[in-house]
Amino acid sequence: MKSIVIYFSQTGNTEKVARAIQAGIEQVTSHCDLSEIRQVDPLRLQDYDLIGIGSPVMGADPANVGDFVNRLRFVGGKHAFVFYTHGTNPGFFWPSIYPKLTARGLVVIGQAHWYGDCHLLHMPQPYPTAGHPDERDLEEAELFGREMAIRSAHIRAGETDLIPPAPPAVPPRPPRIDDGRSVLDIVNAFGSMLRFDRGKCLYPDCRLCVDNCPTYGNDLSVDPPVLGQPCLGCEFCARLCPTGALDMSAWVEEMIEGSKKHLPMMLPGLDKAEAEGRFRRLIPIEKIDLNSPGIRQYTEHPQWIIGKGPQKPSEKHKNDRRGRGNGR
Repeated sequence: MKSIVIYFSQTGNTEKVARAIQAGIEQVTSHCDLSEIRQVDPLRLQDYDLIGIGSPVMGADPANVGDFVNRLRFVGGKHAFVFYTHGTNPGFFWPSIYPKLTARGLVVIGQAHWYGDCHLLHMPQPYPTAGHPDERDLEEAELFGREMAIRSAHIRAGETDLIPPAPPAVPPRPPRIDDGRSVLDIVNAFGSMLRFDRGKCLYPDCRLCVDNCPTYGNDLSVDPPVLGQPCLGCEFCARLCPTGALDMSAWVEEMIEGSKKHLPMMLPGLDKAEAEGRFRRLIPIEKIDLNSPGIRQYTEHPQWIIGKGPQKPSEKHKNDRRGRGNGR
């Protein structure tokens, strides 16, 4: 059985889980390919028998992940599973991605999700799920990978009752804030609210915001530049910028106000998950301050360095301010 685990990971959470799942599959099949989603041709997966797709949750499935699945071809009858990381709630990822997979002829044999730290600057830092995924999470992910490989073999042998039922269709309904907009409405405004200072920009010597946009939504080779078209609202382009040439502060301030209303609505669900043993709290609740979002703490640029993570002012003197390295 030839297998591959494909993932989109912005800050590393989903990649960690993907690597653990790969290790679990290899316990059964001896080999499993692993690749970041942008390195995979959706037209060249016909040789794989088992395809895993992983992503962070952004309400439903992120646009780049949904687009990848929609472009899959020649995979009819192949087995697929999905996995995803999230903060306080798994959202609508599973019911959103499932019909896209089955529309491509894939047989979906399983799904699983794990809590992960949220590094968005409009959210409080530390976030309630900080510390995840940890070693226990990754052990569970490895077991899940092993289970998917074994299940796939049994289904191919005729045990089709192991195929799980389809999830209920739950249309995303983002919570509304006071002016009638949803948080998603503000997310979609990122590109139009992003400000660009050509005088500070190091392009083409620095290509971090171009090469690390998951939707290829930034193009600084044209005038005026294309920014956040399309966009996930992931904040990465502005956070990676070593000089502050990309300014998202106006957008973040709007997101902060929405998050102050949205996050408290999600915390009871986290409490319930903890009470039921589905969540292990690693950060005491008293350390979570809704009035202390990340943008107030990460005040200098770059605010994120690939391979090092979020950077506070006291830490950045150790790093290359030009941030020429690319990758995810």
